Amino acid sequence: MALEILEVGDVMTPKVVTEDEETSVTKLSRDMEVAGIGSVVITKKGKPVGIVTDRDIAIKVIMKDRRASEIKAKEIMSSPLVTIEPDAPLEKACELMAEKGIRRLLVMDDDTLVGIISVRNILTRSPGCVSKFYPGE
Repeated sequence: MALEILEVGDVMTPKVVTEDEETSVTKLSRDMEVAGIGSVVITKKGKPVGIVTDRDIAIKVIMKDRRASEIKAKEIMSSPLVTIEPDAPLEKACELMAEKGIRRLLVMDDDTLVGIISVRNILTRSPGCVSKFYPGE
C-alpha cells in the first residue's frame, strides 16, 4: 500500500474570516462566536497583516481588564504572519508550526490568501505529524 503524501492544500480550511485592522475586539469576538472559529485574519488595505486568536483576546484584553470595545485588532494581533504555500508537504507545515510555537498558518498562493491550516486540520488527517508538538511523549 502506497503512503499517502498530503499537501497543505489537501487539509486546509479554504474559508478564512478576515477583518480590517481597525475593527474592535468586540466585533472580532462576535464574528468568531457566530462562525464557530478561534481566529480571525487581520487585514490592512485588503492584505493579510496579522492574526487574532481567542487566546489573544483572553490574555491581552480580558486578563488585563481592558474594554474590548475600545481596542482595535491591530493592537493585539500577532504579526508578522507565518505563511505556507498550498502545495507544501503537510510535514513542512507541522515542522513550521512546532518551530514557531504556533497553532495556525495562513496558506498563501503568491500574494493571495487561499486558506488557513491549524493543528486541528492536521490531527484529523495526519495525527502522527502532530507528535512534533509533544516531543518525548
